[in-house]
Amino acid sequence: MRNVFCRRQFIALPLLIATTLLPIAQAGELKLALANSTCAAMKMVGDLYRASQAVELTYICKSSGLLAKGLSGGALHADIYLSANRKWMDFVVNNGLVALDQVSSPWGNTLVVATSNEGAIQQLDWQELASDKVTTILIGDPSTAPFGRHAKEALEASGLWERVRGKIETRKNIELLAQALGESSSSTVGILFKTNLTDQLRQLLTVDKSLHKPIRYYVAPLKTAQDNAEVTDFLDFIQSPAVKAIFAAEGYIVSGT
Repeated sequence: MRNVFCRRQFIALPLLIATTLLPIAQAGELKLALANSTCAAMKMVGDLYRASQAVELTYICKSSGLLAKGLSGGALHADIYLSANRKWMDFVVNNGLVALDQVSSPWGNTLVVATSNEGAIQQLDWQELASDKVTTILIGDPSTAPFGRHAKEALEASGLWERVRGKIETRKNIELLAQALGESSSSTVGILFKTNLTDQLRQLLTVDKSLHKPIRYYVAPLKTAQDNAEVTDFLDFIQSPAVKAIFAAEGYIVSGT
């Protein structure tokens, strides 16, 4: 009987050790490819989400065009793509990465002209961008950054583009532009989204909405992740009243608030 008991101990011991050494269940992970202009707000959303969910969030923040090209070329991998305009969402849809019926547009934005707090320009009319009052105009790269594309649209629609072209300097993303504008000379202005104004910047005017296409954001899961329950849960979460309140407080145009 003693031998049977010993054999049972001998068999049970490795099982006990193996059970003790089993790794604790790992939290899920979501990779979010985010238009730069939404990154700060989405990190606040992520903090709120993680307060009740065991999930790790990875934020890939770049201009919408660079994200779309990276996802399509395989240089970037993500579960969810958030674009600052329709063009780049259509690009990933047409490249077979996103299903059209999965795309939603929860927020909008406003285009403004701003200058450094230390800048000499106190007031400015849109047409004065072509005057000697302004020596440099910072905009986003129109080829990849939606806020730059909207700025160019507005300048072209008002007949100013050719007149101010020599003053234009571009930045790859909106955070770089806001930083450069805050450190700029007294006669420099920038055209950017209202939600990306920093404490170093002062708004001079709101760009007439009739001069550019509506500024909308588009979000969708990648096809490789659209059946992932965590992805579905997170996409449902960003439509919640709590998230709408975050975006509204940050200055975005939010429907239903």
